[in-house]
Amino acid sequence: MPVNASPWLPERDDATTEQLVRAGAWAVMAISSLIVVLLVFLERPLPWTHLALNTGALAMGAAAVLLGRQRRWHQAAQVLIWGVWTVCALVSANNGGLRGPTLLNFPVLIVFAGWLLGARPTLALAGATAALFVFLGWAGARGWLPPVRIGNPMTQMAYLGGVLVVTLLATLLSRRSYLRRVQEALHTAAHLASTDAELRKLQRAVEQSPESIVITDLEGRVEYVNAAFLARTGHDREEVLGRLSQDVSSNGLAPAQWQGLRDTLGRGESWAGEQLNRRKDGTEIAEAVVVAPIRQPDGRITHYAELKQDITERKRAAQEIHRLAHFDSLTSLPNRFTLMERLAALQGRAGRPPSTQHALLLLDLDRFTTFNDARGSEMGDRLLCAVALRLSEILPPQGLLVRVAGDEFAVVLHGLGADAALAGRHALAFAEKLQAALLQPLHLDNDAEELQLGASVGITLYPQSASDVAHDAVRRAGTALHRAKQAGGGRAAFFEQGMGEAAEQRFRVERELRHAINAGELRLFLQSQVNVAGQLTGAEVLVRWQHPRDGLVGPGAFIPVAEESDLIVALGAWVLAHACALLAQPIFHERQWRLSVNLSARQFRQPGFVQQLRAMLIATGANPRLLTLEVTEGLVIDDFDDAVAKMAELAAFGVDMSLDDFGTGYSSLAYLKRLPIQEIKIDRSFVRDAPTNADDGVLVEGILSVASHFGLRVVAEGVETQEQASFLRQRAPGIVYQGYLFGRPEPEADWLARAAQARSSAE
Repeated sequence: MPVNASPWLPERDDATTEQLVRAGAWAVMAISSLIVVLLVFLERPLPWTHLALNTGALAMGAAAVLLGRQRRWHQAAQVLIWGVWTVCALVSANNGGLRGPTLLNFPVLIVFAGWLLGARPTLALAGATAALFVFLGWAGARGWLPPVRIGNPMTQMAYLGGVLVVTLLATLLSRRSYLRRVQEALHTAAHLASTDAELRKLQRAVEQSPESIVITDLEGRVEYVNAAFLARTGHDREEVLGRLSQDVSSNGLAPAQWQGLRDTLGRGESWAGEQLNRRKDGTEIAEAVVVAPIRQPDGRITHYAELKQDITERKRAAQEIHRLAHFDSLTSLPNRFTLMERLAALQGRAGRPPSTQHALLLLDLDRFTTFNDARGSEMGDRLLCAVALRLSEILPPQGLLVRVAGDEFAVVLHGLGADAALAGRHALAFAEKLQAALLQPLHLDNDAEELQLGASVGITLYPQSASDVAHDAVRRAGTALHRAKQAGGGRAAFFEQGMGEAAEQRFRVERELRHAINAGELRLFLQSQVNVAGQLTGAEVLVRWQHPRDGLVGPGAFIPVAEESDLIVALGAWVLAHACALLAQPIFHERQWRLSVNLSARQFRQPGFVQQLRAMLIATGANPRLLTLEVTEGLVIDDFDDAVAKMAELAAFGVDMSLDDFGTGYSSLAYLKRLPIQEIKIDRSFVRDAPTNADDGVLVEGILSVASHFGLRVVAEGVETQEQASFLRQRAPGIVYQGYLFGRPEPEADWLARAAQARSSAE
């Protein structure tokens, strides 16, 4: 049954209801008013009862008119029908019952009720009328009712004429409404027939569509699927109806796609995307999907339609086209086109210097042409595939390996840092790694002979400027490769000659230093530290390298190389171990001399550094209270909380911390109060000109004042003249000197001998 349908309401349009109520109400008012006037002027004596009842009918009509003006048509109809019926019932009882003329009103009222109130109210009215007739007949038979009063003929004519007019109005209006409804029904039937034909056509189009179509309710449960969906997914219709779309229709959407789909549909919009769906048998199918809301005429969304197109073959074809365009068919490595794309992507922003360096290495197999001619092109292809596999095994995660053409390969190394010299060294090291890998025996299928290949490598850094482009980089690397091959093959050459030499030098130093640490080539040196009275208080530990070819090498030649690699950790551990062993000697305990050791940032940040140092002190028996570890401000600032925690651990078992090069940074004073340090070292750049330069003098005085305020020892390094020493002594009587004025760095044996001699002389 329709939502608005009810047996208590009339089954007709609002226009007919309005017209009938309006016409009936005005007719009742007109007839009642006319009868009241005729009774007043023509009847003697005045019939007060009839006058009151007709006035009541007039009031009922007026009430219906007022309710109609308020658009309360159903209430107006109730008042009009039942109010007039009540008046007519009273008039009948007062004027002869069944013998009176008022009975003509009841059929008219029943007709009006049928049109205005509906079936049940009309039946109720008819039942009430029948009960009234039974009562009037029974009362009239017993003589309880007054006789029929014959009034003035004019009054009778007015009454009968009014009944006729009301009946005529009701009949004509009802007939017009009936004819209109018939026309509407015929029009509706024709429209439904046309709509049905369109719907059948649409249904056939949907069912026979080559694309999958799924209709779901608002909860995503499937209500309809077409034949294409069933054929594509392998499901039966009964298997999917009533199930959630995400289980059978859209099971390939990623979580982010699901969220986007829900958000889009929540806004009442259509969603489009791609999914990798799964058939019933588990195989995958790529689909282009559109999910659109289905709206009712009133704008409400009641369903969703999924339209899906199979794009599996299209994507497979696109992937194949991409593979052919970007990858080598023999080795499956990226090709030259991909190389140029990658280099273009790594190009710096226009007008800006490059923020980091990358390296391009071109590699060419030595004597490949000879092998190919001797063994045939098939074996040559196998060799190229074996080389591609070997090179792939050593490629960094962010690197790119490319087969450029023939026996020429290329490697792109990403993000080697802003320092061009360091980037060049990394590139050269990797080139050597490539050459070493190819020198390892290669085994080809169905060939018992082992092969060893040399390779020439051309190297260039990229981008070298804001205007550097990919083609220029390839040209430079090609030039470098040509130079390497001309030199006899099996070599690596830089396009930038000076950079290549520097990189080769640094690489050689790193390789030889790695050997030197384990081969006992390092030497411990000490530089004395004295108080203002010239008495020895300790020394700073330094390191030198006794190179078998170059002789004694200063730290400036190898410490920077070590700091750029992992060697600084091994080097620092060697120095600490030897310093602890030296500190364990009796003379240090007797004289309470201190040893200061520099720590690198990388060494200090090692997770087990504190435990390793503790183990060294215990193993050697050195007094930790005589050891001072010097750290720079940069080491502290990079990870302040970790640095403070480690310093606190070291201080807990007696090791002192010194802040080296104090005053050269920007944050020393800000962090000083939070650092668990016991000493600061004034940088030599301030000490050198303090006696003669007012600005440097003020800075040194400020540093000394800060140290005094925090109760810190002060060591001034680089003290080379008596004027510098006097300047510092006048402002800090407890200062410790370190510099050429009091002693140059010496081998530990020489330093110990001189210290012992000085001790004997003093005694």
